Amino acid sequence: MLYPFTPLRDAPPAGLSETTLTTADGETLVMWSAPPAPGKPVVLYFHGNAGNLAMRAGRFAAFTARGFGVVAPGYRGSSGSSGKPTEATLIDDARMLAAQLPALTGPAPVIYYGESLGAAVAIALAETSPPAALVLEAPFTSLAGMSARLYGSAALARLLTSRWPSLERIANVPAPLLILHGADDPLVPPAMSRSLLAAAPGPDKRLYLVPGAGHVDVWQADAQRELYAFLARF
Repeated sequence: MLYPFTPLRDAPPAGLSETTLTTADGETLVMWSAPPAPGKPVVLYFHGNAGNLAMRAGRFAAFTARGFGVVAPGYRGSSGSSGKPTEATLIDDARMLAAQLPALTGPAPVIYYGESLGAAVAIALAETSPPAALVLEAPFTSLAGMSARLYGSAALARLLTSRWPSLERIANVPAPLLILHGADDPLVPPAMSRSLLAAAPGPDKRLYLVPGAGHVDVWQADAQRELYAFLARF
């Protein structure tokens, strides 16, 4: 229910290369990456809980076309990566990857980008490994909050080992913040992004509600303009 990833391993699009990383517990993670142009930041991209890296190929191409570097890991169980996804393993893998970024991409600033579930991963990583900036797309506050939203009670979330308490974690993340959220999102209410924005302690923060967008179609022209203007600052 939480991690319905697509395990299919696809070739990366032109301009990106594929490498693998070995985790401390012996699993293999597939990663797509491209170096930044001089003076440009790197986008460390954490995708949502549906599909795999290939479903985001168009996004990665848009980043590299503008000179931004990209590092996009395939979660355990996604995109050819081995292992079983849990909250703990996804966070551990993200921390391992963040520690290796200087060797992978050089000294460029690193901006975390997380969509939906990936936003929870990005926030958890930012709490212990601060980025130059943070971008969240359609983030939720916690699994308890999502359980209450979808089923009228937080009881279901108490049966899960994953919690993803992003509202608590973001209070420890002062990085510049941009949140993109569909104004008509039927799954994750925009009110959750407002709560995350309010809890973020840094003064440099903005929420952009994408007119007419739902949960999976936030990547629209006006949202991209907001995003690229934000990325260009770093």
